[in-house]
Amino acid sequence: MDTDEHGMKRQSGFIRVYPWLAAITGAALALRLFGLRYGLPAVYNPDEVAIMSRALAFAKGDFNPHNFLYPTLYFYVLFAWEGLTALLTVATRGVASFGAFQREFFVDPTRVYVAGRLLTALLGAATVAATFALARRFAGPIAGIAAAIAVTVSPLHVRDSHYVKHDVPATLLIVLAYLACERLWRVFPGEAGTFETVRTSEVAWAAVLTGLAFSTHYYAIFLAVPLAWSAARRAASPGEALRRVGLAALVSAAIFFLCSPFILVEPATAIRDVQANRQIVVDRAVGTLGYSATLARYGVMLVRDTLGWPFVLCAGAGAIVSMREQPWRTTWLLSFAIPFFFFIASTYPASRYLIPLVPFLAVLAGTYVARIARWNPTAAWIVMPALALQPLVASVRTDLFIRQTDTRTLAAGFIETHVPAGATVLTQPYSVPLEPTADSLREAVRRSGKDTPTKTRFQIARDPYPSPAYRLVHLGRGMDADKLYLPLEALDADPLGSIRAEHVAFVVLKRYNDEAPAMQPLTAALARAGRRLAVFSPYREGAAARPEPFLHNTDARIAAALERSGPIVEIWQLNDPGS
Repeated sequence: MDTDEHGMKRQSGFIRVYPWLAAITGAALALRLFGLRYGLPAVYNPDEVAIMSRALAFAKGDFNPHNFLYPTLYFYVLFAWEGLTALLTVATRGVASFGAFQREFFVDPTRVYVAGRLLTALLGAATVAATFALARRFAGPIAGIAAAIAVTVSPLHVRDSHYVKHDVPATLLIVLAYLACERLWRVFPGEAGTFETVRTSEVAWAAVLTGLAFSTHYYAIFLAVPLAWSAARRAASPGEALRRVGLAALVSAAIFFLCSPFILVEPATAIRDVQANRQIVVDRAVGTLGYSATLARYGVMLVRDTLGWPFVLCAGAGAIVSMREQPWRTTWLLSFAIPFFFFIASTYPASRYLIPLVPFLAVLAGTYVARIARWNPTAAWIVMPALALQPLVASVRTDLFIRQTDTRTLAAGFIETHVPAGATVLTQPYSVPLEPTADSLREAVRRSGKDTPTKTRFQIARDPYPSPAYRLVHLGRGMDADKLYLPLEALDADPLGSIRAEHVAFVVLKRYNDEAPAMQPLTAALARAGRRLAVFSPYREGAAARPEPFLHNTDARIAAALERSGPIVEIWQLNDPGS
């Protein structure tokens, strides 16, 4: 085999790359589109609700999110994408006007969430192509094809490409930034044997993509390592290296603040939010589990959930081979992934934080497949589908699983047919999606002392009003002006008296394997003075194991014992609801 101008072996005789890439990317998109409407019109992932609400709030004309748990680029892109969705919907007469589009969202948000999830799915499929390009540059076209297949069937990447969340978009930008940095790493000998000069524009472009990634998610800050390394490489002098690194730092910082400008306007708010986020994801992990325990759990998730264990083992072999053959280049490839992994190991375990590592594991796996191809091309053809089988089955199972009706949706159907309209129902956040009565919405606004939210005005104005509707009382505390709340601590002394004071006739409970102690007074009271009407379980009939239910926003896996998403839901009726 001869080589191309970049020193990579031509393997076009073995494979026609781009038709295969198109087919693989198409398969990746199909896996990410299947089941995209799961759960709707109910949205059971609270992260999706918070992210979408923050993005759509820009429609009020204020582009300052006043919240910086995340940088703001993704919110702006999501807002623009939903604006395009509204424009196309009106243009195709899906709704009569932009006002009708807005009203539809507050009544049935299906269209808006499908559009948001579609954006994530498209970006997820684009990550497959970007990973192919990175692996191809690193180890040749065979490595590119194998890496693209690995990302295509990645159970973790497929699952989270169904959500309106930051991790999949951020991962795409991280790979694109690496591609730009890799351009600075390549060696181009000139006719006289000297190396081609690194152009300032190339350094700046790598910095731009790094800034975009950082402005999508803070954890992309670890791209500073490969960016600085790439910018300084082959500099003629230490002074030139410092100038390049300084330029890269300046450009990436400028892009970050250009895409998240209001961090400069409200630095105190940004610091407060970052500290609050650290308390939630870092301090909680260190305080309750300890770093060694979280590191071990992330290690298990890395092997089990990212690419599937066959590809991960192949990636390990690829790392060993690459470190032997090109140690500096391999170290550069991992200069984001390694510090990133040890950082997230200090956070409370959540598999979604591993998504940015998926492309890098795929590149290493592709490197080893390319090594096999050099030894025996036929063996490489056998190895690739063999490696892909287990994660493909897991990804297809994920798609089929999330399409199953959630336990909370099943419970809603039972309540609507067995509980009289207008009854007072005690429920919990992100529980069964029930329709509140117009009177209970007005009552909640009066109690809150706030102005009536736009969403609530649209809900109350519906004619005819949806039926059945219920007077909903939400257990806990909250800030929504359109919800009636019963503080959990009010149940400590006299749970029955507290819920009877709110005229509660029915109670909807979410049950978990590790029941919160604060819920015990209520459950004990219901056992004494109520009767359980129905139970909706996520477990398969006859399943002996009882793994944690899959809730879309926790670290629970889609275990074989689970038939559907959602918690166990119990519906109770008080024996004397007329109080």
